[in-house]
Amino acid sequence: MSTTESTLGCQYEAPTFGAGYPDGTCIDGWMWDLDSGDGDGLTSGGDEPCPWCNTREYIEWRGMVGGGNARQRRKALRAEVKRVRAWALSRSTFHPETGVNLFRARMAAA
Repeated sequence: MSTTESTLGCQYEAPTFGAGYPDGTCIDGWMWDLDSGDGDGLTSGGDEPCPWCNTREYIEWRGMVGGGNARQRRKALRAEVKRVRAWALSRSTFHPETGVNLFRARMAAA
């Protein structure tokens, strides 16, 4: 499966919309505000790419792509993808791939 055919969406959940608690969740590769729900679902969000499963789009959306020639940009992008994914994992309540509750694991380790 190529990257253009891959399905976006993961179990990423983290503080995203200004709260000090996990108020954002990934749906189809885009972050949605968990505090915006009504009886029919979430009503706010979908504009910000998920930093875990839609990382390259997130980097471009944040304007984190630097200059230089094509080789330098590719190298910088690979490094930025690793940095952003590590940052996202450190903030997530659940492991985006396995669904393991990271909050509980962090509390047990403390």
